Amino acid sequence: MKPTIEFSVISGSNEDMIVACLDSLYASLAQVDYVTSVTATCNKPGTGLSARLRARYPGITTIDNVNPRGFAANHNAVLARSKATYVWLLNDDLILGTDTVRAVTEFMERPENSRVAAVSPRLLNSDGSLQPSTYSFPSMPQTLLSHSGLRERRFVDRALALVAPVMRRGEGSSRFWAHDRTVDVDTFRGACVAMRMEAVRDVGPMVEIALVGGEEVEWHHRFRSRGWRIVFFADASVIHHGSQSVRSDSGNLYSEYLKGSLYYFRNNRPAVSYLAFCASMLAMFSAKALFAWARRDDVSRDAALQFNRVTWEGVKARLTRPREAT
Repeated sequence: MKPTIEFSVISGSNEDMIVACLDSLYASLAQVDYVTSVTATCNKPGTGLSARLRARYPGITTIDNVNPRGFAANHNAVLARSKATYVWLLNDDLILGTDTVRAVTEFMERPENSRVAAVSPRLLNSDGSLQPSTYSFPSMPQTLLSHSGLRERRFVDRALALVAPVMRRGEGSSRFWAHDRTVDVDTFRGACVAMRMEAVRDVGPMVEIALVGGEEVEWHHRFRSRGWRIVFFADASVIHHGSQSVRSDSGNLYSEYLKGSLYYFRNNRPAVSYLAFCASMLAMFSAKALFAWARRDDVSRDAALQFNRVTWEGVKARLTRPREAT
């Protein structure tokens, strides 16, 4: 029996993006004879986008949100009602290759891959260069470094490129490798992911805590803990323009990614370690806000204060956690 596949696409603020994404998706679907369906979630109310998509793509299903919802909430709504064998979770800032759907599906259909829960093809930047996308599960020092701003310095990035292959051995264990082989990984960037619905029903949906993503790491950790595989697939590629929703007119949403990290650590680290980590984050963001204030850089100051607020919410969430959940 041939598999059934549903595609869940969430629109951001740029209508041209989702149209280009859907055009590439339908071109890819023309190369296969699976039973497929496409659901587009229109996350910005009052734009009339649903009607325009239905006119352009006969048979597409559209969902109109009354209020904007987050990455996990939007995709979870599709996962909850889908009867398909596989559901693909797609950003709208993607261009799929004509062979992407066929190659990934054939891989997931192989008997030896029956425990593969999630597959992501290789991501490419707009200019066709590689976009690193695989990671080990995060550590607290790694997350502190990531939010410190030091990784934006070229010499730090070069140093990490030398150290990471030694500290995190194995292809796919960091972003510093060629991405030229199909390998099992801890986690990957969730821009374009084919999900096996049998695994989703076993593990449950993503937690719904952020607007733009960040929940995938904890989700992948749950899959791995129940014996499912997370696979980076090198034999198909998609172009991922990247962070279009984050840089949209909805404001600076980079602090939303921190919510996913805090949730992951809150549920997978001892309370003492987690609270010490949060204290370090609060001190770092407070210092960044103070320095920005001294420079009269209101944008950087407000961003640091927003990260501080997100971290403090993470502290309160741990302190108010029911005793039986510890």
